[in-house]
Amino acid sequence: MRQYYYLSPQNEQVGPVDGSQLTAYGVTATTMVWTQGMPQWVPANTVDELRPYFPPTTSVPPPAAAPVPQSVTYIQTGPAYPQQPMMPKPNNHMVMAVLATIFCCLPTGIIAIIYASKVDGLYVAGNYAEAQSKANSARNWSIISAVGAVIGSIIYVLFYAGALATAIGTSGIDFNNL
Repeated sequence: MRQYYYLSPQNEQVGPVDGSQLTAYGVTATTMVWTQGMPQWVPANTVDELRPYFPPTTSVPPPAAAPVPQSVTYIQTGPAYPQQPMMPKPNNHMVMAVLATIFCCLPTGIIAIIYASKVDGLYVAGNYAEAQSKANSARNWSIISAVGAVIGSIIYVLFYAGALATAIGTSGIDFNNL
């Protein structure tokens, strides 16, 4: 076998090395080699005498990169349906319902709390429309509770003011002569 020179990764000429020993020196199929009688440097796998040491390789292209999805959350709507983007979670209005129950009107506040407690479960189950409906009901019952409390307070004040005026008027005390 003939003696060959090869180019190192730093592009320096190394050799001579016996052709059968080139792979032991880290020469690959694409490493440039030269020997006496060759007009120029060529890749090692193109020299007939060296081909048995550098079998042809079939290059498999890397798999195409999958597209990167946008920042979207998906929900499973059932085995027969494709996934759909998830809508933002509606506000359950729980704080307003609790405050309406404590400070305003107990019966309607409790109804608001019941509706507010159903919102998160429906949302997680993927039933966005029903979750939004329950959130709206919780808000509406909280408002009804607050408005009812204001109206009740006005009626209370008017009732006791009228009772006080009646009591003063029938007491027989003349406040003008005091």
